Amino acid sequence: MKIHVNGIPYNIKNVGERVWLDNNEITIKLSEDEIIIEGKTFQIDFIEHGDPSLFILNGMAYMISKDSSKRESIKEIRSLMSGKITDLFVRSETELKEGDVIAILQAMKMDNQIKSPRNGKIKEIKVSKNQSVKQGDILVIFE
Repeated sequence: MKIHVNGIPYNIKNVGERVWLDNNEITIKLSEDEIIIEGKTFQIDFIEHGDPSLFILNGMAYMISKDSSKRESIKEIRSLMSGKITDLFVRSETELKEGDVIAILQAMKMDNQIKSPRNGKIKEIKVSKNQSVKQGDILVIFE
């Protein structure tokens, strides 16, 4: 399976605690509040499941999504958590490539980049700078 972490693609295969990342075997142990990768412990501060999923580990935000041919069918981007839009980098008619930063969402005192999950053109922007949003609110709509 191919996944994207903050827009960077990785090939991953797993069986139990054995994981192959880009054909290199690594060991991962996961608990409710931490993940151990190759003996290094990372504290899990927040997880929002979905596609994409948001993980905050040791204070760093990671957007993780599965590679899918269905990407072009994504018509809208919704907020993965409640927060405040502190910056907005797109307008209607903006052409985006997968991974382009659309906005900055400040949540839990962290600035999180909201990136485009696909190539496409913005049809409508549903938020503005300094606007508060709730989890599930639509941020932008694609053509």
